[in-house]
Amino acid sequence: MAKKGSLGTIQWGDTPTAVGEVRSWRYGDEPAEIDTTVMGTGNARFQPGARRHQVEVELFFEYADAGQALIIAQNGSDTPQSITLRPQGAGSTLPELTGKTYVMGYTTEAAADGAIEMTATLPADENGLAWSAQA
Repeated sequence: MAKKGSLGTIQWGDTPTAVGEVRSWRYGDEPAEIDTTVMGTGNARFQPGARRHQVEVELFFEYADAGQALIIAQNGSDTPQSITLRPQGAGSTLPELTGKTYVMGYTTEAAADGAIEMTATLPADENGLAWSAQA
């Protein structure tokens, strides 16, 4: 039987809905790489371009979970939804990552042990996500 974390939480949607059965999540803030190499020079040169903010969430798939159902229903929607990621759970002064994301796809995978896993890709809107302390 797989172990499940007990502290971290994810709330997603403009009416915050808890996403259950979370295995893990990761957030990336990466600029695009722009090649600015000039011909005749011996070395390549690169500069950062527009930033790409993205959340990837790994879940134990549970069809009856309201948060997971909302993510599936919003797949491909052009309306961003609010997201709150709390790696240490809820509590005054604990860290949280908040912003707005889209759903740009999800996959499900069944393992030999019968567990069904889901991975959702949630790129952030142009403002990205921000760390803060919970109030």
